[in-house]
Amino acid sequence: MRKIILILLIVTFPGTLWAADPIIGTWKTNLEKSSFPAEQQGIKEDINTYREIEGDLIELSIKTINPDGSLYTAVWTWPKQGGFAKCLSRTLDEGVIYVQTLIEPGHWCVNIMKNGLQAARYHKVVSEDGKTMRQTLTGMYRDGKPVNIIKVLERQ
Repeated sequence: MRKIILILLIVTFPGTLWAADPIIGTWKTNLEKSSFPAEQQGIKEDINTYREIEGDLIELSIKTINPDGSLYTAVWTWPKQGGFAKCLSRTLDEGVIYVQTLIEPGHWCVNIMKNGLQAARYHKVVSEDGKTMRQTLTGMYRDGKPVNIIKVLERQ
């Protein structure tokens, strides 16, 4: 009997290591609990959907309704163990790359690099209960002005 239990543990344990990251799902920004710079005040809606695709990639779809009512959308992919992110919906500025680093499931750091130097950093952390995610963006806009954004997202 002990051998059977041991075999079951050996067979099933690796599967738990590759379970879906807690970031997977649809998240809606709680605009009242979030903090945006003046030019982004009044965002009407912000929804982020993370899903696993092709077995080894994470896809992020972003839908934001801006203060003026215009729609911003973007689609990104990156390896689920971390790595270079690709924007599928638009072309990035020359010399700009995004590197997703998986700290642990539900805890990501995104370094935004321009010409080899860090321009900004996104820090994403899913709460232990999996109901909220806090995203903090710190860095510089394209024009060199500092930017600090704190988003509190709630699982939908």
